[in-house]
This record gives sequence, structure tokens and C-alpha cells, in this order.
Amino acid sequence: MRLLVVDFDYFFPVPQDPKDPLASLYAWAHFETPYYLGEAWEERALAFLLRGLPLPQAQGWEGFWGRFSFAPGAQLYYADSNALAFHPEVRAGIREVVLFDAHHDAGYRPLGEEPSCDDWMVFYARQGARLQVFYPSWRDPGWEPEPLVPVERARDPGGPVEGLFHKAFLCRSGAWVPPWADGAFFAFLEEAPLPKRALEPVKRRPFDLEGLRRRAREEAFGLRFLERLRGLS
Repeated sequence: MRLLVVDFDYFFPVPQDPKDPLASLYAWAHFETPYYLGEAWEERALAFLLRGLPLPQAQGWEGFWGRFSFAPGAQLYYADSNALAFHPEVRAGIREVVLFDAHHDAGYRPLGEEPSCDDWMVFYARQGARLQVFYPSWRDPGWEPEPLVPVERARDPGGPVEGLFHKAFLCRSGAWVPPWADGAFFAFLEEAPLPKRALEPVKRRPFDLEGLRRRAREEAFGLRFLERLRGLS
């Protein structure tokens, strides 16, 4: 059986070149903890708002599911963490995994006993599955470390994907994708033409964008006031 895995961070472009003038605004630490899933995004958003920049958004997800053909009875499983792509219900009978992701998830550090969001593909390799990763067009595979197991890697060429998929799994990756993109995530989930089953609670995260905009205006005023004082001194 074939498994399609989609990480929603595939649709959230970030600068790849450290020389990009906006790269510092995306210098984010990523850990799947409550802080990095929620609170950390407030300061990250504020960094854009203080500079008068729009918040980055998820892009290109509309119509994505139409590229795939699904076998009768196929089901979509979903969760926040990609570690659950190796959930017992998902992995049963799988001989091939096709991943659409900004990361290969085939190991970046010493492995633990249980799969995590960045090494679950290794566990599929251990059960003999063939592994393939398609990166988004904005992501250069050369920026990633080599996988710990054999994985076919390429930029997504677009267009229909050959063959039938018997199962699908979608993760939000809330430590990589901000809460202001949750609306796009749930719309993308709803677009999937399959029965859906949540493997863990996935809800919209609270995010007070208007409050942050007010804070940005207040802080920007304070910065301008300080600049005037310096000019008078």
C-alpha cells in the first residue's frame, strides 16, 4: 500500500539564503512544545509588524488534493505533529511513502526509541518501505543534511502524481507554521476528498492579531520619539 504524507509547512515559504534581507526575521527555533506552538509566534509576528511588513502566509495549497488519485476506502488521518505519520493505524501495511514537505524527516540527530517529527521516515525504512520526498519549489534540497536512510529527494515538478494512494496523512506542524495560518490549514483539510480521522486534538490556536497591531503601533511611536530625542541631543 502507498501512503501520501503532506506537511503543511510545505506551503509556508521561508527564505533559504542567509544573505536574504528578510532571513533574520525567520531565524526561528523549532521545538514541539506548547511555547513554540503558541506563545513564541507573538514575538515573531511583532517583528514583522514593527517593520510595517505583512505577516507571511501559507501559499499554493488551493487545489493541491486534485493532483492525487485515491483507492476506494482511502482515509485521511491528521494531527499537529508529523511524528504521528508512523501511528499504528497509518503505518499498517504501508510499503511506500510519498512525502510532500519542506524537510525530509529522515533523521537529523541521534535516533530515539520512538519516532519524532524529524525522524519518523527512518522507522518506515526499518519496516522496508520505499521513501520519496518532494520539496516545494522554494526549498533547495541541498540546504538539508543527508538523510540517515535511503530517500529519493527532488523538488516537486507539479502536475498529477502517478499511482493510487491507499492512505493519506496531513500534519499542521504548528511549531513551523504560525497560528495566523490556521484558517488556511483547516480549509486545506476540509478540501481533502477523503473521510477524516484526527489522531490528536487539532484546534485553532488563540492569536490576538489586532492586539499585536496595537502594540506595534505603540512601540513604533515610542521608537520614533526616541529617535527625535537623539536628533535633538
